[in-house]
Amino acid sequence: MSTESMSGVTKSNVIILGGGAAGMMAALFSAREGAETLLLEKNEKLGKKVYITGKGRCNLTNTAELEDFFAQVPRNPRFLQSSMHAFAWRDTVALVESLGTKTKVERGGRVFPVSDKASDVTAALQRGLRSAGAQVLLNTEIVRIEKTEEGFLLQAGDGRAFMCRALVIATGGVSYPQTGSTGDG
Repeated sequence: MSTESMSGVTKSNVIILGGGAAGMMAALFSAREGAETLLLEKNEKLGKKVYITGKGRCNLTNTAELEDFFAQVPRNPRFLQSSMHAFAWRDTVALVESLGTKTKVERGGRVFPVSDKASDVTAALQRGLRSAGAQVLLNTEIVRIEKTEEGFLLQAGDGRAFMCRALVIATGGVSYPQTGSTGDG
């Protein structure tokens, strides 16, 4: 997958920073499209925030019609329109189920894994990443990013270096610092 050059820089076509739900999805679809994909996560495991969603049950999505969904967004719902039209709740359910995790719909249109275990959703996404050929490196905190003529040069806190043509930053916000969401992205 990623290759180590003579200079000790690990190279990949696409690097995704952040192994939460968005990062795993970005890496999954990048790898499925045939790009050499490397997912870097600073925590010891992927999906730390996924584990606490829905009180540990992982509220995956909601079956609300898009117009009803957008009406519940307090600020700038137009920002979400293109992404929600491109990948709707049915697509989320189909993806997770195609990766081996069955879902159920509960009160209010909330979608959960049948097992009621958020870990099953993370495990499903990890299976998808492996199957698609994405490489994952845990315990890898990026402390510096430099734009170069060839793409992006990333420096990890432990001295490792990475190079890519395309970079996706999916590091989340400050909502739950104990999960690694420190806003440093």
